[in-house]
Amino acid sequence: MADSISVTVHTLQALLSTYTLYFSYISITNLQKYETKTEEAAKYSNIAKDQLHKTRTTQGNALIAILMSLATSIALAFKQSSWSPYLVVGINVGNALNLLQTRAHVSNFWKGKAKVPFVEGYNEAISGTERIIALLGNMSGSWALSSVLALWKFFV
Repeated sequence: MADSISVTVHTLQALLSTYTLYFSYISITNLQKYETKTEEAAKYSNIAKDQLHKTRTTQGNALIAILMSLATSIALAFKQSSWSPYLVVGINVGNALNLLQTRAHVSNFWKGKAKVPFVEGYNEAISGTERIIALLGNMSGSWALSSVLALWKFFV
């Protein structure tokens, strides 16, 4: 019974990760439209250079966390029963904490970004990133739930 619940939770995590990955792709694609202009500005301004670096870092960090969640949720849905319970708990807790930290990292940079009139792709990237931030929180919560389920197996 607990195994079927875990498989269901991990399958839902994989779906949520895929959904979040879609928004990450859209945000990164929209930001890349302004990459050349931003790189040119970064040659003359340390502020622009710093903003470009932070933009790349936060988007990349979110992408890596989402991909890790997707890969581990698929692996746990199919192979969990053959793994050490300590490894399963570690993966669940690790993903919950990683996604929570990633959400904070991305949010701290993007929360103050104002939308710019007549710059549609950039504004869409901001909106997409706001959606990603919310979804990272949901993903972290789902991994916290699966952590509880994994720990439950120790006591049952």
